[in-house]
Amino acid sequence: MKVRITSKLLIILILTALVPLLIVGWVGYRSTLSISQIASEANREVAELAMSDSSAALSAELKTRLLALTERHAGDVNEILKQVQGDTVKLADLGTYLYNHAETLKRYALPSTYEPAPEHKSFGSRQENRNSWLAVFGNEVDEKGRVSKETLKEIQLTEYMDILFNSIAATNPYAVQMYINTAGQLSRGMPFVNGEFKWVDGPKQFSQAPDVTAFDFYYLADAEHNPDRGPAWTELYWDPAGLGWMVSSIAPVYRGDRVVAVTGIDITLDQIVKGILSLQVEQSGFAFLMSGTGQAIAFPERASEFLEFQGSFEGEFKRNEAFAHQLSKVRDPAFQRIVAAMGQGAHELTTYTDSKTGEEYFLAYHPIPVTGWSVAIAVPVREVIAPALLTNQKIEQSRERTAAMLNARAQSLVETFLWLLFGIVLALIPVALIFARSISRPIHTLAEGSRRVGAGDLGHRIQLHSGDEIEDLAATFNQMANDLQTKIDEIETANLELLELDQLKSKFISMASHELRTPLIAIQGYVDLIREGKGGEISADQRKMLDTVSRNATRLARIVAELLDISRIEENKLVLERMPVSLSRIVREIADEQQPYLDSRGHTLTLELAEDLPLVNGDLDRLSQVVINLLGNAVKYTPDGGQIKIGVQARDGQVHLEVTDNGIGIRQEDLGKLFKRFSTLGDITKHRTGKNEFMAGGTGLGLSIVQGIVQAHEGEIRVESEYGQGSTFHVILPIAADQTPLSDDSVVRPLRVRTADESAPAFKVIHFEQPEEPQIDLPEDQRLSILVVDDEADVITFTRDLLEERYTILSALTSATAIREAISRKPDLVLLDAWIPGISGYDICRTLKRNSNTKDTPIIIFTAATQQIDEQRAREAGADGFVTKPFRREQMIELIESFRGRG
Repeated sequence: MKVRITSKLLIILILTALVPLLIVGWVGYRSTLSISQIASEANREVAELAMSDSSAALSAELKTRLLALTERHAGDVNEILKQVQGDTVKLADLGTYLYNHAETLKRYALPSTYEPAPEHKSFGSRQENRNSWLAVFGNEVDEKGRVSKETLKEIQLTEYMDILFNSIAATNPYAVQMYINTAGQLSRGMPFVNGEFKWVDGPKQFSQAPDVTAFDFYYLADAEHNPDRGPAWTELYWDPAGLGWMVSSIAPVYRGDRVVAVTGIDITLDQIVKGILSLQVEQSGFAFLMSGTGQAIAFPERASEFLEFQGSFEGEFKRNEAFAHQLSKVRDPAFQRIVAAMGQGAHELTTYTDSKTGEEYFLAYHPIPVTGWSVAIAVPVREVIAPALLTNQKIEQSRERTAAMLNARAQSLVETFLWLLFGIVLALIPVALIFARSISRPIHTLAEGSRRVGAGDLGHRIQLHSGDEIEDLAATFNQMANDLQTKIDEIETANLELLELDQLKSKFISMASHELRTPLIAIQGYVDLIREGKGGEISADQRKMLDTVSRNATRLARIVAELLDISRIEENKLVLERMPVSLSRIVREIADEQQPYLDSRGHTLTLELAEDLPLVNGDLDRLSQVVINLLGNAVKYTPDGGQIKIGVQARDGQVHLEVTDNGIGIRQEDLGKLFKRFSTLGDITKHRTGKNEFMAGGTGLGLSIVQGIVQAHEGEIRVESEYGQGSTFHVILPIAADQTPLSDDSVVRPLRVRTADESAPAFKVIHFEQPEEPQIDLPEDQRLSILVVDDEADVITFTRDLLEERYTILSALTSATAIREAISRKPDLVLLDAWIPGISGYDICRTLKRNSNTKDTPIIIFTAATQQIDEQRAREAGADGFVTKPFRREQMIELIESFRGRG
């Protein structure tokens, strides 16, 4: 007995009347539970909001203050350093003038007295005066403390530096000492302590000093470390006079391209960092100064633990000792990233958490542009938000008391709701489960079967016995799957058959086209020879017959070319040799070329070519094929004395070509068949004239090829026609991105031969341009020897008959014979077929071009294949020329003679 789905649904609806009670009970239960949670969360949010607001206010205030402090201190230090650096540049400018114009100067008006100091292995000023001190060290001083005449001249030249030393000391309170150190081991300086001049015994103070150029204040300014020749700054070092840690602003002095000296100004660290060292934010916040390389320059002793410094703040001036504490190598990666940002000149306020203690810090930093240093301030976050933490603790205690009261009052209500809900659920669950399963299981089975069939498992069938409409639906679905499987099997069989037929068709077209071109060589060639009288005198009727044979051979070659083009278009293998070309120039050339054909039909051709037309990115030959085909169709389908117009314009970023005629037109019902293969439209009886009779038929491939060429150029072709009135063909091509036209000399143009009513090229002859083009050094009256290589004996016989009147012909039928004959007999030129069994013509060409005996012999590859890739293969193989079959005798001779030298 079947139970309908309607009955099942009715039972379910009756049962669902109890659902509202269940919902009300559940909602009440959940509401009761959430009362205390809401109250607790509300109190917590109040506490957190109060904490957040107070913390945010305190943090924002501190952040603003920290940013302002770092910016102010960085600006103060920057101004000091900028003034010192500017004075250093002045010293370098004076030194540069002195060394480059020494011959213009006399002896300084207030010179010092200099004497040897052999006990110090030095030479310099020993008598106290108001001038700068001087000391000469190292290998420029002999064992008796004497110096050379050249060094003495340099000493006297540098006395002029005292003028600027005194001037800077009077205007720059931060300059502790001005100096110049030279490549000749000469060191001159003028120190000031608290603004007062101080005399220094140079030879004694710098007793037995090493090479001057080894000190930071020299080699940091030389050409290797300072290629820009600008001012630079040293790292920290300990002052020999006991003034503490200092840095130097330095600048090079050049004579031509050679560093001859370095000028500098010393400033003690205390003078520029007093404000930084004494700065204290909150209880334990501190500031520190860092160089662009991560070197700590200045920080208070209370910052030593944070910066992990365990050394001494005192130093000793010996062997160029410098203060060395790299901040980029201390603490954790997070701190090192902050140091890296400071080294890159960043300006920011961020937070940093100590990975060891968990202490969180506000860390603000600002760059000092003139030196690349940075000022930083660190403050513990807990010191900033301490007042907010105290307030939050009081609020949290109040929240806990309120939550406890709400929980106690809601407990009884929660229990009541729980018992009620438990009873309702206990009663309804069994009934609901029984009816839900009776409906859901068949539906689930049906859905799973549909999924498997949809996924491709067409053999799957649904087995269902629910006794209702779902069982009928499953049976219908199974029948549908059976029908679908049958249809798919039929379609797959038909598709396999069609695929095999299409492959056979493409293979047949390629093979037939290739094989037809080879006999066409002999047909066309022998017809030309007979017409030229090579086989004896011929009558006028015989000549007329031969003309017919020649014309039809050319027609056959064109049909072969069209078949190959259609095959390439279908297989998406149409190769385009793109370049920026002028469509208007193509139209003019073709109009001139086809004018005799137009005159024979009495047609008038009008050209409407816009000025300054943009170039299109296209294949010159293929676009010419499009224009010739469209013009040829206009001539064919227009009665004698017709009007034909070709227009080219630029519109909407594209180039539009329009070919219009007043011919017989096309019926509207035939427009859809116009571009289909092997489709010919039009009334051929309307083309009779008094001069000739033209049949407008043909292969029916021309417009199909034109459409394929246009679409390969990402273009569009369409037609408008009114039957009996004429037609207009529209070709739309995209404008080239590169609007630079290629000159005729830069493009290898194949020689083209076209008949008056044919659009496809009959053959192609190309002389490849080579960097070192081979030449045949024989005069024009001396016969050339030509080796003809082809596996077809008829082709060799025909080529010999075609060329032996002018040349000595050698031959080879196999690749091995060809290589042997070329190397042993050394012909003047090799005419080589591309398709030879065994070693191909391309490989023969490569072999001969690598051989020392034949590498300079011109090689022409000729082939029945006409694809662009065959021409490219010939280029890559090293060929000097390329000819497609069939070819004409005069063009072949012209190509051969183009390799003959002027000797």
